[in-house]
Amino acid sequence: MLYYLVRPIARLGTYVFFRKIYFANEDRVPRNKSVILAINHPTGFMEPIIMAVLLSKPLHFLVRGDFFSKKIYGSLLRALHMIPIFRMRDTTGFSGVKSNFSTFEACYAGLKEGKIIMIFPEGRTELEKRLRPLQRGLVRIAFGTLERYPDLEDLYVVPVGVNFTDGEQARSEVMINFGEPLSTRTFYQTGAVTEGDALLEALATAMAKNIVIVEDAADDELAETLLTLDRNERREKIFPVIAADAACLWREKAIATRINELPGAEKEDVKMKASAYQKALKAAGINDRALAKSQKSGVGELLFLILGCLPAWIGRAFCFLPAQLAQYIKAKRVRRLEYKLPVWAGVSWGMFLVYYLLWLLIAGLSGQWLILLIAVCLGGLGYFGLYYFEYYAHWSNARRFQRLSSAQQAALQQQRALLTTSLPPFTQ
Repeated sequence: MLYYLVRPIARLGTYVFFRKIYFANEDRVPRNKSVILAINHPTGFMEPIIMAVLLSKPLHFLVRGDFFSKKIYGSLLRALHMIPIFRMRDTTGFSGVKSNFSTFEACYAGLKEGKIIMIFPEGRTELEKRLRPLQRGLVRIAFGTLERYPDLEDLYVVPVGVNFTDGEQARSEVMINFGEPLSTRTFYQTGAVTEGDALLEALATAMAKNIVIVEDAADDELAETLLTLDRNERREKIFPVIAADAACLWREKAIATRINELPGAEKEDVKMKASAYQKALKAAGINDRALAKSQKSGVGELLFLILGCLPAWIGRAFCFLPAQLAQYIKAKRVRRLEYKLPVWAGVSWGMFLVYYLLWLLIAGLSGQWLILLIAVCLGGLGYFGLYYFEYYAHWSNARRFQRLSSAQQAALQQQRALLTTSLPPFTQ
């Protein structure tokens, strides 16, 4: 019951927290079948939240067992369809790992009933554009289910790739794509180790097809520069926030592949150009978007900025307290990068829920239900303010570029043009 109560709140929060989510090829998830979703794990728990609110069917997922250490937490997490999985490094030893027997039994039974179970086969979370080696837990659950229920027609493992444009910041974009399902029956014969290895190898290949992968960590900075150039060239519609489109993912994968395949000397040359360009942008006090979208403002833009200013500031003022408290907790209380975004999101949604419950209480005690309606409208203005201040930041950035001398503008444009020749042709 709790899962279905929390889900619409988290869905609304997801729509606000991210600028765009590309959720493509969900139809590849077999219907009315036993399904495991195998997904990469770049953040602490943002991926399961997004998947749970956007997937059309209820989702069950494995979570670190040490989160269930306190009885009240365990009860809440289980009510949210979370299943504990214990690892040696998270427990006091074999005593915790022994608890996995009940976890595996729950997974076997759930898969037999046609539930969808999501697993992070990498076994750990790292905020990077790479796929880490897959662990054998998925094989144990998949093969164990077929062994326990030999009459089960099949069990499908669906590879899923989750890609954040910025895994630390709100109002970024997420690209999620479902790959073609793998039939476990194709690999399972006797449950031999080699059969499990073959499944993991096929799964790793399938997952990699849906993930933006930069093979060498030394190329991360270059990748981010080139990806940013490409993103700034896009002309994406603001709405709908959720789009069933994988085109952006394929663009970013093509750029990452290009970087991975660059010869050593050529790659170093591109890195030098990228570094010089970034330094020039910093010296000018602008970012790349100013060059990509540097056209002069029209009357419509100026009217929007003038007329939208007051409503945007009213909305920001109304949302200031819960938003700032959430940002403070994210900045001061969370150390690992992988947990900053999900904690920020979760605390923000919790703060705003409490905030509106207080307004509901005020309206109820006063008997003035108009107060609640006004609070809802002001929250809407807060949402409008997100877009307004983003637009204003881009407009200000473009204005700073236009105030540069013609020689400075030309020099920056030339540096950018040299970099864009490193991108695949279709991104230009």
